Amino acid sequence: MTVQKISKFLAILCLCSYGMYGQQWHAGDTINTVQKDTTRIDMFRGNTMNYTGQDLVDASFPNSWPIFGSKARMAIGGYVKLDYIQDFDGSYDRFQYEIQNVPVEGDGRPAQSGYMNLFARESRLNIDFRSITETGMPMQVFFEFDFYNLDRGPFNQSARLRHFYGVLGRLLIGRTWGTQSDLYAVPATIDFAAGDALTGTRRAQIRFEDAINTKFKYAVALEMLEFPGVDGRNFEGQASQKLPLLTGRITKTTNAGGRLFLGASLFQLRWDGEEVIPNSTKVGWGFSFSGREYFGDKKHWFRWMASYGQGWGSQIIATLGTQSSGILNDEGKLETMPALNLGTGVCINLSKTLVTNLNVSYYAIDPSKYRDESKMTSGSSGHLNLIWSPIKNVNTGVEFMVLERVNGDDTSGVGKRLQFMVKYLF
Repeated sequence: MTVQKISKFLAILCLCSYGMYGQQWHAGDTINTVQKDTTRIDMFRGNTMNYTGQDLVDASFPNSWPIFGSKARMAIGGYVKLDYIQDFDGSYDRFQYEIQNVPVEGDGRPAQSGYMNLFARESRLNIDFRSITETGMPMQVFFEFDFYNLDRGPFNQSARLRHFYGVLGRLLIGRTWGTQSDLYAVPATIDFAAGDALTGTRRAQIRFEDAINTKFKYAVALEMLEFPGVDGRNFEGQASQKLPLLTGRITKTTNAGGRLFLGASLFQLRWDGEEVIPNSTKVGWGFSFSGREYFGDKKHWFRWMASYGQGWGSQIIATLGTQSSGILNDEGKLETMPALNLGTGVCINLSKTLVTNLNVSYYAIDPSKYRDESKMTSGSSGHLNLIWSPIKNVNTGVEFMVLERVNGDDTSGVGKRLQFMVKYLF
């Protein structure tokens, strides 16, 4: 088993089981059709998703070793990544390129000019434990962390927990990517934000997943809605969650080796007001359709993502952490806002060691009349990169990015950035 395959198997962002007890057990957003694809781009994409499908506990568990005195095996994986950013227009985020952080005149944030930044905080480490019960049921414990802890300050280098979960049979319990997050269709970018394209976030959850047949799989889950995205304006109170988010997905493997993804979520937005303003709730929902398909003898592929929902704004990476799902009206009643997200891209393998990716995305929200017009209502992004793998497990590349942000008062801003990277996977 090569180190290249190890990196593919271990940096998985979303894991669950599919097989019967006596059969092979597959973890994660399993992509059986891509395991024979040895192009370097898939090694590069270890920051967003990876391929699994190995037996749980035998020697084919990549780079694993037995834990003395037990049936369990473990493996360590991750990568070291150094990024250099040359920003031309003063984005408010010095580490990842998000539409919401493109400067717009009058948005209330201090103006700044372009700058450079050099950092290694995207580097990550994961540990994977796998075993099997006396009855033959597969078990797994997986955790991963990086150093992207921006909540503690822009130059804080403390560790941040990304994943921590356990799998027993077909049941996953813990924190990982949400069930409606299609990592198979995430763009291959050097930029950590991945073009603001992804639907959903990493969440605490309870998920059940199984296969209908050789082509169709499904999953259902109860998840924590960590970012309700409610704008309370100046009313006293806070957003809260009294019910879990209910979500599910169906995936289909295509004849060409790609995958189709259909997901849906149902959730509650709630505002707990003070004595003067009563509590208020609204039902939110969202649908997503995405996929990836191969062409050119499976050497190249294109991807797409689309999602739409009511109260859906904070479930899209482009506006994560913003108050774009619901807002209180003048009477203190909660109103939801519809949101749309679109994205597409293409990957062309120029040679065995050279690949290029072009990705574009678009976001829009239909704002309430009560929403501050200085807040973002739409945005778009474009990423073009060239990735070179001079030797196995080492990637280097350059990426040019253009982002546009439009506010409710029709003011807009355009940002441009260059990013270089060197990445070693282990």
